[in-house]
Amino acid sequence: MEVTRWRWYDTLIVMAVGALAALVSGLAAGILFGAGQSVAEALFWLVVPAQNLGMIGALVWVGRYRGHARPARALGFELEPRQGWWVLAGAGILVALSYLAAGLMSVLGLEAESPQAILQLSREARGTVTMAAVVVGVVILGPIAEELLYRGLVMQTVLQGGRPPALAVTVSAAVFALAHLADPSLYSAAGAVTLTVLFLFGLFLGVVRMRTGGLGAAVFVHSGFNLTTVLLLFAVAPPEWTGAP
Repeated sequence: MEVTRWRWYDTLIVMAVGALAALVSGLAAGILFGAGQSVAEALFWLVVPAQNLGMIGALVWVGRYRGHARPARALGFELEPRQGWWVLAGAGILVALSYLAAGLMSVLGLEAESPQAILQLSREARGTVTMAAVVVGVVILGPIAEELLYRGLVMQTVLQGGRPPALAVTVSAAVFALAHLADPSLYSAAGAVTLTVLFLFGLFLGVVRMRTGGLGAAVFVHSGFNLTTVLLLFAVAPPEWTGAP
């Protein structure tokens, strides 16, 4: 099959499939588990994995439709163990952006806490199985799916027209941040701060992707960022099942 150019609407297709997978899995969770299942358990056992796998599957389908025998490789996805140290860079950028966010929140007179619903629900995780689901969905699957989409598909779509890398980095960061508006909790002043931080994080990831020539380092940075976030959440407000004070 002849390889064709990526199209801008390929991104919309992938995002739509991810959203549909999340919706269907959420409805399935309500039917299968009923009112006895906590929102956090349904989210991390079913919704988050379904959304991420749906996006990855859609990316593979779109890539093959465009003529790529190995769509992930065509988007620059290749994980190498030697790139693992980028996890530390992810932790470092989280600390830096957290200080920035806290400063902005203070200037605006807001509570120094992100309103993101997924962070609040992470604190409600109960049991080691749900904790494992949090790690798999947020620290492993999420970074892979999102980097394939934003630093992979979006950036490749912009770059293939001969446009400057800086534009590709900026566009991918903007799409990455705006996609989080699917979370209604971000429609607030505090949410605007969170979106600003996500945009800056997206810029950093885009620069890493351009500097290293592939998605591997960006995936590790994203994983380190999310892992550190999860660890800090449970250090500050440990779940009841840990028995921590």
